[in-house]
Amino acid sequence: MKDKTLIGELKQAIQNEIGECDPVVWGKLCELRATKQGYQKIEEMVIRYVAKDGMPIGSALALIEQELEHQIN
Repeated sequence: MKDKTLIGELKQAIQNEIGECDPVVWGKLCELRATKQGYQKIEEMVIRYVAKDGMPIGSALALIEQELEHQIN
């Protein structure tokens, strides 16, 4: 039960971080979060980075943005 609470809190923190998505800062993340599946993919990736690597949410989002940039270019 504790894990579900932590994941819920993490999801809320993710939403707070990219809730008002600034395309200047998070261009590719804003594009991805425009769809429900895209937003869920962002959540899954951030949760994985935070849980597995102990990464702060902002750092995880920056890494995902960077990865998305490299996939497209």
